[in-house]
Amino acid sequence: MKILILSQYWHPENGVPQRRWAWLTGILTKAGHDVFVVCPPPHYLRKINCRTWLKNRGYKLMTREEEGPHGESILRSGYIPAGNSLIAKATNQLFVALGQVVAIRRWSMIARDAAPDLVIGTVPAIPTAAVAWYASRKLKVPYIIDLRDAWPQLIRYSRNWNDTHRPNGKELGLLPARLLQLALRPVEYVLERCYAKAAGILVTSERLGEALSSTTLRGRDVPVKLVRNVFPIQSSRPKEDRYMREGLNVLYAGTLGRAQDLENALTAAKIAQENGVKICLRIVGSGAARHALTVRAREMDLDISFEPRRPADDLSDLYDWADTALVHLTDWQPLEMTVPSKTYELMELGVHITGVVSGETADLIEMLGAGSTVAPSDPESLSALWCSLVQDRDLLSVSKKGRDWVAHQRNVVVPGTLLAFISSDGA
Repeated sequence: MKILILSQYWHPENGVPQRRWAWLTGILTKAGHDVFVVCPPPHYLRKINCRTWLKNRGYKLMTREEEGPHGESILRSGYIPAGNSLIAKATNQLFVALGQVVAIRRWSMIARDAAPDLVIGTVPAIPTAAVAWYASRKLKVPYIIDLRDAWPQLIRYSRNWNDTHRPNGKELGLLPARLLQLALRPVEYVLERCYAKAAGILVTSERLGEALSSTTLRGRDVPVKLVRNVFPIQSSRPKEDRYMREGLNVLYAGTLGRAQDLENALTAAKIAQENGVKICLRIVGSGAARHALTVRAREMDLDISFEPRRPADDLSDLYDWADTALVHLTDWQPLEMTVPSKTYELMELGVHITGVVSGETADLIEMLGAGSTVAPSDPESLSALWCSLVQDRDLLSVSKKGRDWVAHQRNVVVPGTLLAFISSDGA
């Protein structure tokens, strides 16, 4: 089968979306499928000035294909340099989507005999769903949506996006809540239409699939299948003596964004500090909330360090340092249907998880004995948990069930589900 994948991120990027689809592409090509990808050049979180962008013709659809690490063919569409603001990111995503549309139109005109049998659009970015629908119509083939977050449910929480960054909303380029809601309403409509017309939808959590089937799809006959983000990890296992120290070393490695609400963790560390318990907090990553968090940490006079984002294969020393690692989300209801991929990585490595989460992520951590959980937006409970871990370090031990479960999902469940789903075009 010839499969066209539309994505806004691809190799050699090394974030979660790329790692997910590098792994899934390997499964597809190993099974004999031909994979063709339309995506922009690597540019996520890279400081690319306009002069370099113009010199490299970053705005232009390339004509020469590349070969990816799993034998996939890659055609690079254009992009524009984007900052951290919602407006900048949305503008870039729309520009990339337009480039993908141009690629599809060109394909439909000059390569009729080589048309794909199936289109897969990866969401987010949100415009990719519309491009997948367009490609399906233009090329007369079915399409599948790969949905990693609770869209459009998260759109309905757009009024909360500004709250995450008080008082720095203006510098981040956020719109007034009412205007933002109005602007996003047509986006929600288009997403729902794209889901309804799809041959199938892949989701990353069980709860997201259930919610999608019962609400957004409203009984439409669109198959929904669970393919978890259990891609292979690139870090080594921590040393076994990492618990023999004073206080508690707490690691957060990931996105510093609107959905994480890491100020809650700062407040918890401050409460513990005031109660005479040493919490050393290490935050590694980048995102829209980084500046606001650094300012707040200075105000609180905390034992905390901020470090730049690292590649996925350069985290081993962080895990050696950590007594426990944070998986942290805010208390938005759609996030109860999200399982951060970091959860699976920590389970496989045997690092104790401090889960500031609810919903499916909390259920998995508790069921598999992978750590401890508290409700989001409750710094007192989080502080109490950390204090208990200092007082009784045996609580930092985790079960091997999580590691075994992740391995079974990666090696057995996901390949079987994906290949069966693809071969039936989602049916």
